[in-house]
Amino acid sequence: MKKGVMMIVVLFVAIGLLASLSYAQEAEKAIINTISERIEITGELETGFWVDSMGRKGISGRTEDTEFQLTTAALAVDAKVTDWIDVTVVPMFEVDDFFVDEGHVTIGPTDTVPVYFTAGLLYFPFGKREEYTHFPDEPLVNLPATLYLGEIWDPGFVAGITKEIPFAGLSHKITIEAFGVYPKVTDSLGNRQLDNFGFNVCYNLSGDEYKFEIGGSYINNVLNSRGIKDFFADQEITEIAGVGVLTGLTHRGFEYKRFDGPAWDGKIRTERDVDAVAAYMSAEYKNFYLTAEYMGVTEPIRSFYWEGSNVPLVTLTDSEGKSLHPHVWGVEIGAGLEDYLALPVPVEAMFRYEGSLEAQPIYGIPRNRWAIGLNVGIYKYATWSLAYAYSDYDPDYTQYNDNRTNRNLFFSQIAIKF
Repeated sequence: MKKGVMMIVVLFVAIGLLASLSYAQEAEKAIINTISERIEITGELETGFWVDSMGRKGISGRTEDTEFQLTTAALAVDAKVTDWIDVTVVPMFEVDDFFVDEGHVTIGPTDTVPVYFTAGLLYFPFGKREEYTHFPDEPLVNLPATLYLGEIWDPGFVAGITKEIPFAGLSHKITIEAFGVYPKVTDSLGNRQLDNFGFNVCYNLSGDEYKFEIGGSYINNVLNSRGIKDFFADQEITEIAGVGVLTGLTHRGFEYKRFDGPAWDGKIRTERDVDAVAAYMSAEYKNFYLTAEYMGVTEPIRSFYWEGSNVPLVTLTDSEGKSLHPHVWGVEIGAGLEDYLALPVPVEAMFRYEGSLEAQPIYGIPRNRWAIGLNVGIYKYATWSLAYAYSDYDPDYTQYNDNRTNRNLFFSQIAIKF
């Protein structure tokens, strides 16, 4: 009798354990399925090598430099909380620096409501920048030039509407976006507030074998761009007897003048906001593509000050003493060759021309740059890039001790994306 009771107890315990195990397995499967359905993880790893040869005015021979770098390592996590809420976080390592590249929440758009709103740390839709080049972009080499003038990266928001309209067998898509930025460059009163804003308008047309895009952007103050931040990050400012002195003024390979004034408190302000505009266009037909982009300020960039002082930290002028009025532009063409040459792997050839006006003292952008390159798909997730670029510089900026005349740059990169 006791043995029978014991066997029944053991049987019930075993059934309970099996049921618990089965439930745990089902719960685990449910969690895994939820993660696979709701969370998407993508990664990028870039390793590059470059050889740089710089010619300088009044100096015989050339300055040679080489570098091998793990340029970028990033892991992007996109979580779809609901059908209309997405969360994105992108931690990134970039040339000895680790930081969060993006972190934002997007509400919409949905199939029925074409409106969306994104808020957080993000890149703002001013121009197209690296979207319009197939060359390896920064940080290995300074391509494209529009990155420096127009890349705005800060906390803020983007509100937009996108609508796709099928008509005559083609897809027509219109996107209108407005954005606000919480800037790090203060206004004339030293206020750091949400006074940076702009908009972007874009029209897309696509068919079976071709795509076309045209658009334009505006921002009310482009002085919060990546190029301006890099300009001041390259300059060391120390306090000597209560006076701020710019020292070690090495910026993109050349030295700047020194300016004396009150002690710098780490914040800069500007005399006035500087509006900027961008226009862009791209076209694709089968394996061929063409992109073109222009960016420029609508008024001169004058002086920079540190907060609490009316003494200029930096006064930017051209060779005639006039305030700088920078403009940059670029055109790129390319084609996939594998279908025409019966190649076993994807091979893309590119040619790019970039030009600038009065952009060299601030952004280090050459007057002209020509570049040719190849992208080879060596594996499903890996691309090998090989390119050469020639640049010539404006010799008129002697007041900045900039004696560069031309530059030969050879670079190669392996990028793994998954």
